Amino acid sequence: MVQNQLVASIRKTRGKSANHKLRQAGKIPATLYGQRGNILLEMTEESTRHILEKMSGMHELVPITVTDPSNQENWTAKVLLREVQKHPYKHKLIHLDFWELPETKPQVVRIPVHVTGESPGVKSGGVLQMVVREIPVSCLPADIPSKLVVDVSQLEVGDSIKIQEVELPEKVSLSTEENYAIISIVGRAPEEEEEVEEIEDEEGAEGDEEKEEVTEKDTEGDSKEEEKKE
Repeated sequence: MVQNQLVASIRKTRGKSANHKLRQAGKIPATLYGQRGNILLEMTEESTRHILEKMSGMHELVPITVTDPSNQENWTAKVLLREVQKHPYKHKLIHLDFWELPETKPQVVRIPVHVTGESPGVKSGGVLQMVVREIPVSCLPADIPSKLVVDVSQLEVGDSIKIQEVELPEKVSLSTEENYAIISIVGRAPEEEEEVEEIEDEEGAEGDEEKEEVTEKDTEGDSKEEEKKE
C-alpha cells in the first residue's frame, strides 16, 4: 500500500474556464464518487502525480484527506483510482476520478500477476507466455492485495498454471469459477520445425541437381574433345 496520503480540497467552481485556471495555478480538478455522492475536488498536480507514480496499479487502495474550505473541516477516506487523464505531451496530470468503496461490502477488482522463479522449460528453449496479466478477485476494500505472486520454477515446456491453482491471501477469493490457464511454457511449434527441415531438404536437393548438371556438362565436353582427336 502507498504510505503517502493524497490531499484535496472541495471546489465550488466547475466548467472548462474554471478548470483551466486551476491548471494554470499548478492544480488539477478531480471527482470523488461514492456513498457521499459525487464530490468535486481540486488537488496540487505535482505532489499528487508523485504519489500516484508510486502506486502498483489502479486496483490499489490509497488514503485521501479532503478539506472543505467553507468551514475548514476535513475527513479521510480510502479510495481507488478510477480514471486518470494525462496531458497529451507534457508529463502532467489534467484530471482524476476516485471511487470511495463501502468498507463492509466485498468488491471485485482485478489484481496484477507477478511472476517469480526460473522455469526449467524456459532454460531448455521454451517461452513463458502470459495468457492473462490480471486476475479478478473478491474481497473487502481493506484486504485488496497489491499483486498476486505466481511461482514458475517447476514449469517444463508444455506445462501451465491455471487460475484456480493460484495461491490467494487470506480473506481474498476468486470472483470466477472458470479454470483457464494464466501462464504457459510453450516450445517451438512442430510446423515451424517441419518447415525448417523442408527448406534444408530443398536446399540440399538443389545442390545435388546443380552437381548433376555440372557433371553432365563435363561429360559432354570430354566426349567432344575425344571426337576431335579421332
